[in-house]
Parts: sequence; C-alpha cells; structure tokens
Amino acid sequence: MTHFSADEQAILAPYVTNLDQPVFALQHLPEEVIAVLFAYYSRSRESLRRNLLDLITAGDLDLLATTSIPASGAPPELGHAQAKARRFHEKWVVGYGHASVAEHAVAHLAVEDVSIIASKVIEDMRLASYTEKSTRYVAFDTKQYYPLPELQGTAADATYHDTVQALFQTYNALLPDLIEAVKRDWPRGPQQTERGHHTACRAKALDILRYLLPAGTLTNLGITINGRALEHLLTKMLSHPLCEVRQLGEQLKTEARKVIPTLLKYAKPNAYMAETEIAMQSMAETLLESVDAVQDEPAVRLVQAPDDAEATLAAAILYSHSQQPWSQLLNRVRHFSQAQRQNVIDAYLSRRGPHDQPLRALEHLTYTFEILVDYGAYRDIQRHRMATQTRQMPSPQHGYSLPEDVVRYGVQETFDACMQRAAAAYEQIEHARPRVAPYVLPLAYRCRVLITWNLRELHHFVQLRSAKQGHVSYRRIAQDVYRAIDAHHPLLARYIRVDLEDYGLGRL
Repeated sequence: MTHFSADEQAILAPYVTNLDQPVFALQHLPEEVIAVLFAYYSRSRESLRRNLLDLITAGDLDLLATTSIPASGAPPELGHAQAKARRFHEKWVVGYGHASVAEHAVAHLAVEDVSIIASKVIEDMRLASYTEKSTRYVAFDTKQYYPLPELQGTAADATYHDTVQALFQTYNALLPDLIEAVKRDWPRGPQQTERGHHTACRAKALDILRYLLPAGTLTNLGITINGRALEHLLTKMLSHPLCEVRQLGEQLKTEARKVIPTLLKYAKPNAYMAETEIAMQSMAETLLESVDAVQDEPAVRLVQAPDDAEATLAAAILYSHSQQPWSQLLNRVRHFSQAQRQNVIDAYLSRRGPHDQPLRALEHLTYTFEILVDYGAYRDIQRHRMATQTRQMPSPQHGYSLPEDVVRYGVQETFDACMQRAAAAYEQIEHARPRVAPYVLPLAYRCRVLITWNLRELHHFVQLRSAKQGHVSYRRIAQDVYRAIDAHHPLLARYIRVDLEDYGLGRL
C-alpha cells in the first residue's frame, strides 16, 4: 500500500474517496484525465493515486491542488486537461491502437426533439444506457414531429405534414373521452387513491392511442456511453443514409467533444458503411422479386434452434467444474440418461431467487426468431440489446395491429381511417423519396425483425416483457417466444419465468 505525506494527502484528497484503502473512487476529474489514469495501469508500476499526484505536482494536468472542494463543486481549473494528457491519448489511443483506453471516459448526452426512427438508430448501439420519453406516461401534441427536409420542393411534402398533423389531432381528440371510458370499465378499488386510479387509467388510454403516433414523432432520450462506443456510434450515424441521423451525428460529435475531445477526434463518415448500404439496397432491388403480403403470418416464428440442446447445456454447466476438453465432455454428457441431464440443469437453475438471473452457461445456446410486430412494440423489444437484431422498416405491406381496446371503445372506424390515410401518404412519399416514407406511418404498422438471442437473455426478455405491467403488444410477443421454446425444447422452457395471463389494466 502506497503511503502519502500530509502535504500529498492534502493534494490528493479532493480527487479520491479515500487515501489508504485498495478500493476507491475517482471524483472531480475530467473524463479524459480518468482515462489517462486508468491507462497508466498497463504501463506503470505505480499506484493510480501516485500517478495522479505526480501529474498534479509536475503541472502536467490543469488541476488545482487544493485541500478542499468549494461549495459550488470542483475547482474551476478542473475543466480542461493540458497538453500532456492530450498527447498521451494521441500516442496510445491513435498511435498504438489502444482503443480500450477510451472506454474509461464516459459522456452523458441529452438528445431532444429527435424522431422515433432516428432514436432507434441511436439505440442500436449495444454498449450504452438509454432512457427515452414514454408513450405511456406522456401525451404528445401536434407540433412534435420531424419535418423531413428531403421532401422540400416535392408534392409529397404537404401530404406528409397534413397526414401527421391529422394523426396527432385524432390522438389528442380521442384522449379525454378514452380516459373516462377506461375509468368506467375499471372503477377505483378500495385500496387505490383517486390519483393512482387516474394515472393507471390515463396510462391505459395512452397505451391504446400510441398506435396512432407517426414514426416521425419527436422524442427525447438520455445517453450514457463510453468514449470508444461513442466514436463507433458517431461513425455509424455520420455514414447513415437518413439526413436526420447524419445531422444528429454532427450535433452529438460537437457536444461530446466538449467533454472528451481527444477520444472523438477521428469519428467521421465511413466509406465502407455508406457505400455498402447503397450497394446492398441496389442488389436487393435487382435480385429480389416483390411479393404480396403473407396472409395470416404468425407474429413469432422460431427459425433456428440449437441441436442437442439439453446435452449442450448440461455440458456447458459442468465444463468449469471439470478438466475435460469440450468434445470429450459433451460426448460423455450425451451418454447421460434423460434424468441425469435434467438433474444437472435443475441443480443449476432451481435455486434462483425471485430476482436472480440464470448463470452464464445458458449463453452457449442461441435461438433465432423472426418477429412480425407493430413498430411501437418494437421500440420496447429493441431495448434488449444483448442480442443480434436485423430489422426491416415498417411498411403498409405488413398491415397494422388493431388493438382489441380500439374495437371495445368504439373507435375502430376512426382508427382504420387514420391507417388508410397514412398508407396512402406512404405510397406518395415512397415514390418521391423512398427512404423517408416510414416517417409517416403510425406505430401500429408492423415491421419484421430477425433476432438471435442466447438462452440466458431469453429468460430475461420473456420474464420482463410478459409481466403484468407490460404493453399488450410486446407481452404477446414474449408469450409467443416462450411458447415456441416450450414446443421445441420443453425441458429448457420449464425454467423460464413467464406470465401467460391477460390483463385489462396492467398498472392498477
């Protein structure tokens, strides 16, 4: 353990949570300085605190060595690292390819007035955390949609604006009466407050009406992401075919460079990404024939499942507790009786508490599903990013979801009219600018998505998304995913926690 003099302790105290323990947190330091300090672990025999002290006392960082932090926060000099920190990043991150250093710097970014379509591009990045404006708790107004500069100067521009404004007007006109109708169907219980009852009924009404919101609806989201992942995200965005996404990429880069400038210096459009997107689109149009919509297409289809799944899982469970090579161990487990394999799997999973996730051996089994789902529900499903997702954009070809409650509350005629108007607008916009046509479609319209999950993540997805408080659209997807696994591998499905009930008001 490194020991510090009284003067050294006074210098270090503002920046670390303790001076004498092997575990401590860093505080009041710029993100790039933190990345430098962690990077020194791979190049220095000294402790982090000693390296930080050396940087401060040598004047290599623009830090004020004070014995206390002012009431307003960190000293004003903490705002910027000086040239040596920058040169360190240039040398190790750029010169020697040590990109992992950038993972120690984190940016917190607020992105407001971004379309739902663009938000899905951002949220494709696995290694980040997102919080997005909720369609369940927030009502949207007629001004909250992206204007599509690609359509300026075309006849389709007026069609787009008129259609999305009509969708918002219908959404807002229906909301008050729908809240009251839900309240009549679901009277307040004796243990429920008036406010709690109103909140639950309003959420139910907004869940129904979210199907009317166009995909061009503006949303807000918060992002927490490390520098390495952010550079990759920016590169993807700057290379994207949609104008909105490219502009957002530039704005994100500008603001993030104010926090971690060196780590994002080389984020720029990528020719491979941009050109391959164009080439694949052209090739698909040349090689693939247009087809009519599939009638009665199932919402969930299991298209690929592991062979010999029970033996594979049992062997994966036993692997870390043995010294045998995989092939030998798997062959041995294949000769187990059914009861022996079941005992291994049961011993691995049966001790789980109510909040315990399965252990990691389940990640060795993967399942691929093709899911046909309304775009509103896809927004929630996409959040399970520990998976490989390949999606098609929503299209009138796949039809739209008709919620049972739309029929129940007598607004189907209005709902269908909105869908038909949006489909007609889509056709006109597609003729002018194909890539932006999905912006006009309500969230009720369906898209296909191909998702490969490992079995451990499937446990998480099914349990969370089938829960009572979930939206009916994705609850049914989660239930159908469970049923598909149960039909294919019933022994493995028996350990998945699923709620197969239906609920009229999930958040009472």
